[in-house]
Amino acid sequence: MSMTPMLSGLALAFLAGSILAAEPVRVASPDERIELRLAAPDAPAAGARPKVEVRFRGRALLQLELGLSVQGTNLFARAWSSKVQNRAADTTFEVPFGKSNPVRDHYREATVDWETGEAPVRQLRTIFRAYDDGVAFRYVMPAQAGADSVEVTDESTSFQFAGNPVSWPLYRENYTTSHEGLYIATPIDGLATNRLIDLPFLVQYADGACAAVCEASLRNYAGLYLKADGAGNDRRLRAELAPLPGQPGVKVRSRLPLVSPWRVALIGDNPGRLIESNLILTLNEPSVIADASWIKAGKTTWHWWNGTYQEPVDFKTGLNWETMRHYIDFCARHGIAFHSVISTSDDFPWYQQVEKGFFAAPSADVRKARADLPMERILAYAKSKGVGIRLWVHWKPLSDRLEEAFAQYETWGIAGLMVDFLDRNDQEMVLFAERVLESAARHHLHIHFHGVWAPTGLERTYPNLFNHEGVLNLEYLKWGDECAPPHNLTVPFTRMLAGPMDYHLGGFRSVTREAFKPAFIKPTVLGTRCHHLAMYVVYDNPMPTVSDAPTAYEGQPGFDFICRTPTTWDATRVLSGEVGKSIVVARRKGADWFVGAMTDWEARTLEAPLSFLGPGAFEVETWTDAPDADDLNRLTHGRQRLKADDRLVLRLGNGGGAVARIRPTAN
Repeated sequence: MSMTPMLSGLALAFLAGSILAAEPVRVASPDERIELRLAAPDAPAAGARPKVEVRFRGRALLQLELGLSVQGTNLFARAWSSKVQNRAADTTFEVPFGKSNPVRDHYREATVDWETGEAPVRQLRTIFRAYDDGVAFRYVMPAQAGADSVEVTDESTSFQFAGNPVSWPLYRENYTTSHEGLYIATPIDGLATNRLIDLPFLVQYADGACAAVCEASLRNYAGLYLKADGAGNDRRLRAELAPLPGQPGVKVRSRLPLVSPWRVALIGDNPGRLIESNLILTLNEPSVIADASWIKAGKTTWHWWNGTYQEPVDFKTGLNWETMRHYIDFCARHGIAFHSVISTSDDFPWYQQVEKGFFAAPSADVRKARADLPMERILAYAKSKGVGIRLWVHWKPLSDRLEEAFAQYETWGIAGLMVDFLDRNDQEMVLFAERVLESAARHHLHIHFHGVWAPTGLERTYPNLFNHEGVLNLEYLKWGDECAPPHNLTVPFTRMLAGPMDYHLGGFRSVTREAFKPAFIKPTVLGTRCHHLAMYVVYDNPMPTVSDAPTAYEGQPGFDFICRTPTTWDATRVLSGEVGKSIVVARRKGADWFVGAMTDWEARTLEAPLSFLGPGAFEVETWTDAPDADDLNRLTHGRQRLKADDRLVLRLGNGGGAVARIRPTAN
């Protein structure tokens, strides 16, 4: 299926249906492959809402219609452009962690000033940017007379893709959500109407070209969803903002100036190019942390996943000194940066709380450890071993005593924490999340959000933001079989496009589909041992978990690869990939490259080109699925010497994977 026939009709309809200014605003990417054209009236004209056409490789790809309502009035209903300013930028910046470093920020930009003719917001601005890997725009309401504060009641931005590409929607039933679910491949014309669709939203054409709708720099605003409506050639996706709690007609309430998040369309020749993109990150403000030398990412234990240690050991296990010391020693032996103190099998958190469970209990006091947990002794021991301690907290009791709690954690010497069960992305919760990051930065704490929306690049502004969940991940194997290889191969091309993704890595008890049974204690995983090793390279994750029990790892094949694999990278290349089916990713740290390959339930032989290596010879150490193995935890360990003009051949079993470490050699 060629893109050309289905796209030309959209372009003609776009031009015919618009009232054009004397010269449409044009913004092209630095490499000229992506072009944004704004058609807008330059005088008052009722019903002539501004439209934007996005073209890729000379063909129309996407049409955008602008719309933003304040106090019930759409500011673009009669808006006309009064001024256009153009500029370009090409800079780089360093990050403490990420998929590449340094990061290049290269774009062309047009800022359009509008007169709306509507009180209270008579002046409005839109900023459009074109990058080599996508386009972005945002709304700005500047300070102005007669409008000290506003209520945004709706955003009627719409996205209309040319033709009928395949999409991968993540439907949500309402605005209270952990953002965890399955992505189901669906043609655009088959999308359910009037249902919330979460971001990122990926589409792909038959020739491989693809785009993904995302948002970036979500601050003091409501999170964005999409809703499909219309039929046939008029099928489009309309913006839907999360409302304030108990106020369905109000999405954002703020003083002016007010700036929306960036509305982003990542664009590429194939889905792998979108994974390589840093566009979401670059659209955020520079770091507000003057001295970020204390911010160091690394792997972490996560004992809740395996059931708080149910292995045979010579001590009573639980949330006690003996178990925590055992974990700390394990971390110290294997270079695991952090141990997480969470909860125990009695369903009480580590902090003082009368009520059983992990909900927002009225009695919870996150400043104080429970009486049977010697926190200061644990922390002193961890410090002596060079291991950082992380804590889990529910967001609500934390919000009640945020500054007091963080001051206490800093006094204790806590490295960071997971803040859980946010489950909303309305303006109130978005503001709370940033308040957490700001306070945590002052107290030298890193943050990991759970039960949360997909990231929007805020880790550039607050590099103490290590990770986001917002994905159906391996914890779901404790109660079901949804988190299987096809899902594991879908999330890199969907959820992960937004940024770092906590997936509860490290399951070391692989079983076949026939043998799998959900288990809350000592859960098993679907896919081979190498399939799960590959996640440490394939997934964008600066603080990956090592979730199983220490005895599940030590002496086991493949654990050496986990110990060696970095969590921050200097370069990322997606060597091949097909949504839901297979992927091969290479990431570089210093002079060494690490490769991860994964497949769905189909066995495959994948050949990875090595042209990215450069001149010279390289030693390639591989861990691959053992051929014809009944035990999915078996693997084959090998070494070979290759050059940049060779290809790395990887044979993957059903639900399989492979990993490699590539190092330059002098000979």
